[in-house]
Amino acid sequence: MAAISAIVDIAMRYATALVPLLLSAVILFAAHLIAQPPETLKPKIFVIGLSKTGTTSIGDALALLGYKRLGWKDIRSRHLVHTWANGDYSALIDQTQYYDAFEDLPWPCMYRRMAEMYPDSKFILSLRKDEQTWLRSMRRHVGRGSWQPYSYFYGASEVEGNEETVLQSYRSHTDNVRAYFADQPHRYTEINIDEGDMNWKALCEVAQCPEGSVPSISFPKSNTAAHWSNGALLDNLHCFWSWTITRVEELSSSSYYRGGWQSVNGLLSVCWGVVSVIEQACSELYFRIMVANAEPVTFV
Repeated sequence: MAAISAIVDIAMRYATALVPLLLSAVILFAAHLIAQPPETLKPKIFVIGLSKTGTTSIGDALALLGYKRLGWKDIRSRHLVHTWANGDYSALIDQTQYYDAFEDLPWPCMYRRMAEMYPDSKFILSLRKDEQTWLRSMRRHVGRGSWQPYSYFYGASEVEGNEETVLQSYRSHTDNVRAYFADQPHRYTEINIDEGDMNWKALCEVAQCPEGSVPSISFPKSNTAAHWSNGALLDNLHCFWSWTITRVEELSSSSYYRGGWQSVNGLLSVCWGVVSVIEQACSELYFRIMVANAEPVTFV
């Protein structure tokens, strides 16, 4: 009896250890089945304006038109920024298998490669009504928390004290994009996000809208300063989350791309693979739910 009891005890210990592993494997397998590239996608649209030019609003508008869009995702997008900054475009290219439309960093810096890779793709340069309006918006946005990768796109990680450098990045990006698409007007348009509902017409020049028609609803106005104010408790929780994920991101990217321990880097690679599958599945489920619950958009 003692021997049987010992065997049962050992079996229970192994079972206790194996159940979480088996459950994790089942969850990952199910997530992997969901997170598969769709068989059909619309011709791709890339929103290639810089931060605070209304990219989220345009992405929301494309979603209303039935586009499966990839906007800013706090974990995935940070990873994509660092892979891009270190010359590895494979993660970005992989994401193009899953979505119709793309916006936010680092996509504004990928327009040349995407234009060559997808000859039927279209591009939207989002802008503000003037550069000082953009600079004020950037100062508020960047002032919420330091993020080192801002320097990749704007020449500085902070706006305060670097106004001319940051403005020059805006001017240079605008000039470079316009020059690149100067002989390809059929696949390019500009949207001044401050023009509100007038932007439906410009968007429908590159997006799939019924011929001669635009949606009858107001053009989205997303990710404004008002969206960031949700009361002291939620605002503080958001600040804590942003600070935590930013510090983890900085430490992990520094190790992964600038030396560090091989074992740590191996673990980081595995963790990213797991997060990638789960986040892809969550994004796919979210898109399916949105499509199922979406009210039909009427056109005028």
